[in-house]
Amino acid sequence: MVTDPSLADQYRQFAKAVGRDGTGLYQRICDGIAGDADLLSLAATAPPAQRRPNLLLAAVHYLLLSGADDGLADHYPTVAEWRQPSAATGPGSSGGPGGLAGRDPFGEFAGFCRRHHDEVAALLATRATQTNEVGRCAVLLPAFATVAAEAGEALAVVDLGASAGLNLLFDRYGYDYGDRGRAGVEGSAVVLDCEVRSGALPDLSSVPEVAWRAGLDRRPVDVDDEDAVRWLLACQWPQHLERFRRLWAAVRVARATADRGRVVAGDVVDDLAGMAGRAPAGAALCLYHSWVAAYLAEDRQRELVAAVARVAAGRPVWWVYAEQPYEVPGLPMPEPPEGRKVKGATAVVLVRFDRGRPVARRLADMHPHGRWVHWWGA
Repeated sequence: MVTDPSLADQYRQFAKAVGRDGTGLYQRICDGIAGDADLLSLAATAPPAQRRPNLLLAAVHYLLLSGADDGLADHYPTVAEWRQPSAATGPGSSGGPGGLAGRDPFGEFAGFCRRHHDEVAALLATRATQTNEVGRCAVLLPAFATVAAEAGEALAVVDLGASAGLNLLFDRYGYDYGDRGRAGVEGSAVVLDCEVRSGALPDLSSVPEVAWRAGLDRRPVDVDDEDAVRWLLACQWPQHLERFRRLWAAVRVARATADRGRVVAGDVVDDLAGMAGRAPAGAALCLYHSWVAAYLAEDRQRELVAAVARVAAGRPVWWVYAEQPYEVPGLPMPEPPEGRKVKGATAVVLVRFDRGRPVARRLADMHPHGRWVHWWGA
């Protein structure tokens, strides 16, 4: 039996984070896992780079979405939605008789893992977290608009860690910024809501033109592969039913888009130059990623900086990333404006290179899934 104190701490910290985000189910489950030696031992069978709470949670969610017959499914609104869309009545609803009163979700989760131990372990050994959170496009859009305004030409966008490539289609979605207005494609099946809590967004009256788009990912998700899409959906949180529906809508948009861009299997550091070299001349090369560098060791993050610098030595490059500051010590990370630190926020950074040295600007702080933004525009 393996009991890793640092892994237990990860689950405790994750429980706090999802609790702040209104996900009581995963908060209770992760608090329970942190004190359960058997489940920590199971979680520790994942490869070190993937040994994070999201992976075990996704493995169980995937098995439920795949039809595992277990009462645990009653706690997962997404499973009711997936199996029979009319059955789901929203986050917190029960898909089974008798409701959820008095039932312990962690106890049922632990029991499920015991009964399906080998299936869960196989998923932990072979899968990777693949969130492809399209909600982040609500903040990537003004970042890309900033790049387009500076470059004065259409964009050639490369998504590093692209997953299914859904964020490559940011110009096919609609955006609702509340009292700050709407943007994007009117009537799109995907509409992203984002509260602008401070600052003035750049002009979004027209979406930046995309001349070329492509992505890199170690394990690209084929949007035409039903099993791969089910895993992608499983990486969503089961109480975030609207996110689940939105991701499924984005998959359908991608399936209907002929020029959706190609996501190539490769390493975001080692294969970056080759991918960037395919971008057409006469377009502004914009490299970007969101919650990807967090999965790289600090030394590897520094190698990513060097790889981007090498590309920038040959042509102008705009590098945009949305990452949690404490997770990326190897990347340039400017402080937010004085006195404006936002607890738990993901930083949105734009980097240019001056004679090989990165010059970074902190454009915004955002909710990790794009639900709100403080736009600094620095």
